[in-house]
Amino acid sequence: MSNEILEEIKRYLGSVNNSLLERFDSREKLLLLARELIRYCGETISLSHRGKKEEALKKYHQAIEKANEIRSIIKNFPEMLYGDVGTAFQELAEATVIISMYFSEKLKLPNELGIPDIYYITGIADAIGEMRRRVLELLKRSSIDEAEKIYNIMEELYELLWGFEYPKSLVPGLRQKIDALRKILEETNHDIFLAKIGKS
Repeated sequence: MSNEILEEIKRYLGSVNNSLLERFDSREKLLLLARELIRYCGETISLSHRGKKEEALKKYHQAIEKANEIRSIIKNFPEMLYGDVGTAFQELAEATVIISMYFSEKLKLPNELGIPDIYYITGIADAIGEMRRRVLELLKRSSIDEAEKIYNIMEELYELLWGFEYPKSLVPGLRQKIDALRKILEETNHDIFLAKIGKS
């Protein structure tokens, strides 16, 4: 009887070892893809700030391709949707909002991107912070009216997110981001005020 049990355990460990190896390989590939997705999103945002639409869109489409590759792996290993992968999806949401706002591109929502709502929502919060960079760039060029338009968008998005009174466990990190954004908005408003004084 004990020999039969040992053989059964042996067969089990042999089968689970193969699945664990597959899981390990998929995890390594996911981490690489996540880093590439984060890089493409960062380049998309940076190019967008500088008004380089075509280059930004090219990087954005490359980011979408990487996200699709990630989703094909996640489909088989849903438990890996956390950590770097979650951060990468959040970056994609941020780049999506920036691209849409700056260049009037159609906004892709979470179901189109294939990412969870929680990462899309926190990505919106990060996009608000990124817009401050755009405002400062416009102020350097004395484009105060354009800077105010971006600031007003920042304010509206902030107000929308403020209404999400959910427990931290439902949308991790959102409340901290919202608290930090209040200070960013105040600083941005002050910068615009100073620019107006300097121009008068």
